[in-house]
Amino acid sequence: MAPMDKALFSGEGAIEGADLGKLQVLNSEEAVDAALKNFGWNGRNPAGCAILNLSADNMSATGGQFAARGRLAKEEVKIDTTKLWREAEPGYLLTLKVPTGGEFTFGGGLCSDYLEASAVDHCITASGRNGQPVLQADYASKGVGAFCLRLVCHIIKATRKSGVTLAYTVLIFPGTGEEVLDVSDLAASPSWPGLKAADGEMALLPLPSAAWGCPVLPLLRTGSPWEDEPTVPPPGELIMRLSWIMATSEPADVCKTKKAMYGRWQRFGDNPDDFAAKKSPLTWPKPQPSRQAGRNIKIQY
Repeated sequence: MAPMDKALFSGEGAIEGADLGKLQVLNSEEAVDAALKNFGWNGRNPAGCAILNLSADNMSATGGQFAARGRLAKEEVKIDTTKLWREAEPGYLLTLKVPTGGEFTFGGGLCSDYLEASAVDHCITASGRNGQPVLQADYASKGVGAFCLRLVCHIIKATRKSGVTLAYTVLIFPGTGEEVLDVSDLAASPSWPGLKAADGEMALLPLPSAAWGCPVLPLLRTGSPWEDEPTVPPPGELIMRLSWIMATSEPADVCKTKKAMYGRWQRFGDNPDDFAAKKSPLTWPKPQPSRQAGRNIKIQY
């Protein structure tokens, strides 16, 4: 592991008014997309951002979460069912359309919750060029069960010119999310072993127009519209809250075969002390407590 360049966190001062006016998002997910587009996102490329929640008077940040956007895979993913489920009958394929980033929900870090198969566009077909679809009522007779997906991100690069880059992996697991979590309490970790469905890189957005002590800006889910409460938390508090999210950077543990995956599940379930989280190649600075007070602002739209 290596710490990120301190120069990326230089600069003391408020977020520029022109930037601040574009950071407000209210309750809809569409508002997040619109805000990122206002900073130049094209609506297609994978991107990540941090969304901070503000108090009702907008004077303090009460929490926050990571969010992903964009296409995570250009093509459908095809997986031989025998490579995922233990009892699967040979001769069948699982075909799925990897969800866009916005379909994954995140708690406090860079690893999403488990996304159930019911939320994923998929089908089972017989292998071969013109394989016939299998009716869902016949899944069990073919040894096909439930599955779930998870999006795991971690920091791999950070420069003044291009900002912060995250690597992402979409993992697929046999069983529902609840069933995976029942294997071990460790299954909540981003490093819980799974099989790869897709991977790539995404930019962490938005980028600031001027140095303010952090290489990226957080989107702000204001407690009240700025027209009613024209205040904003101090920069130090925003940076601290953003750091709590980004400090969770932890790579996924990708297994090449279901045998390896099930083997690790068994090992870690029986011997939790054998489990160790993967190490991120770059680490975000530890958050520093902020003692500054919020301030009144003049928004520039």
